[in-house]
Amino acid sequence: MTTLPDTTPETLTAGIPTGTGSAAVHGYVAEGFESVREEFERNLRERDELGGAFCAWWRGTKVIDIWGGTADAGTGRPWEAGTKSLIFSGSKGIVAITLLVLVDRGVIDLDTPVAHYWPEFAAHGKDRITLRQVMTYTAGLPGVRAPLGQEDITDPEAMARLLADQAPEDDERAKGILYGPYTAGWIAGEVVRRADGRTIDRFFAEEIAGPHGLDMSYGIPADRAEEVAQLQYGTHFLEQYTGFFTSDDPMTQRIWQNPIPFPHEEMVWNRPERRTSLIPAANVIGTARAISRLYSLLAADATREPGEEYALVSRAVLDDARREYVRMTDPLIDIRMVYGGAGFRLRATPRDGVDGDSFGHDGGGGSAHLAWPGAGVGVSYITNRLIAVGPDDKRASSMLKALARSITRLSA
Repeated sequence: MTTLPDTTPETLTAGIPTGTGSAAVHGYVAEGFESVREEFERNLRERDELGGAFCAWWRGTKVIDIWGGTADAGTGRPWEAGTKSLIFSGSKGIVAITLLVLVDRGVIDLDTPVAHYWPEFAAHGKDRITLRQVMTYTAGLPGVRAPLGQEDITDPEAMARLLADQAPEDDERAKGILYGPYTAGWIAGEVVRRADGRTIDRFFAEEIAGPHGLDMSYGIPADRAEEVAQLQYGTHFLEQYTGFFTSDDPMTQRIWQNPIPFPHEEMVWNRPERRTSLIPAANVIGTARAISRLYSLLAADATREPGEEYALVSRAVLDDARREYVRMTDPLIDIRMVYGGAGFRLRATPRDGVDGDSFGHDGGGGSAHLAWPGAGVGVSYITNRLIAVGPDDKRASSMLKALARSITRLSA
């Protein structure tokens, strides 16, 4: 995988301790945003946090860049300024961004059938399925039918071939949203490879991360593996998935047991090959600083007037991507999902007087990454302890609420 250093002038090169002991927080907080640091400290003290980082840009300026805790519980390695984490489904937001750059350049179109770029995909009645349907989980392809082992998912071209030779689900439950952990990334990655000639990781490195100095990538080279935090299961995380892992429902088995994404007996995502391979929808790795900067560029582009110069993606393309495409409850995981037309999850971020419409994608275990155009914000929170979705995990939400309150006060 290809990755590039964060070379922006705002890069933080040395941490400034702002706490002590296990709850020590390092980094930079602009005046008026101290409450965000306080919530980060509470995460370390009270909310089962192991290690993490939070970074936010406001109106083009970095206002929060903090980190703390432990990057590797086995060795005691502390979380440092350049520590990265794998962001699981936060990667899907990066896939969406990658696709939109290609849309803006006229290389692909979200409403053109996938088979236009990849003829083999048309097999078994998939000739009309569009990339927009794939990215919004409405294409009926949430899982792979062929039996897979843990090692198989690190070969994206092999996975693409299996999906090309597979029929969509014909179960009634597949008529709406059926979310899957991997397949959208494999399909999108193959479309990028066919349409552009480069793999999706190489395109991202050369056309997005490199030009903007972003220390993030799909996967990471083996010689940089020590920069990545070691992951751990946390509060009720595995319990939340147990129903999916043990279900005898064939469709659930295809999506959530083929292979099991989070086996009880091993944190497979700490395996070297999970970091050095390409799993587009699940193994983007980066610093919170880089990911938040990427979303801050999108936040700015989303508010530019038509005809103005943009950094990544034009206003017209982003307006289409942010427009609500589907709002439904996934019948298998019982989660209400709202997706824009490119694969971003749409949210109403806590407002407290600030325009809260945001887009991005969170990641399994608690990470959060989003652009917040109305507030002029790009934000990312990364962590290495995975906690169940819901009331058990207040880490990201507490910091986003504090950020909203700070921006409201400073904007008054």
